Amino acid sequence: MNNSLCTQYFRVYQNETSITEVPGNASQLSHSDTLIKVGSSLPDNNNWKDYSLRSEAMEMAKAGALAYIDELIGQGESGLGTLLQYRMDHYEDLNINLIYSNIENVKRTEEGLPIVNITSDHLV
Repeated sequence: MNNSLCTQYFRVYQNETSITEVPGNASQLSHSDTLIKVGSSLPDNNNWKDYSLRSEAMEMAKAGALAYIDELIGQGESGLGTLLQYRMDHYEDLNINLIYSNIENVKRTEEGLPIVNITSDHLV
């Protein structure tokens, strides 16, 4: 088996904050990408995007979550219940896992650099 073809990639489902590690073949990565824009009529679990880097997947999960939160806020009172539930369901990812310093340290690890203490977490 040729090890250069084996890889793993990271899947982010629409409106989700978790990152799913998917083992696979590098030649399959571009064929498995499916990205449906927020607001699609398809169920969320059918919409995903695959990334070759964990840090990129983290950035996109965070960006997607923030866009979805903005969408719910834009709905006003009718979106309040969904917004509160979403924030509760995704609390750990939004407030711990996907903060700036964690994403930057994953990037540094991917680049072979040492992890540093980044104290600008208030800039989520």
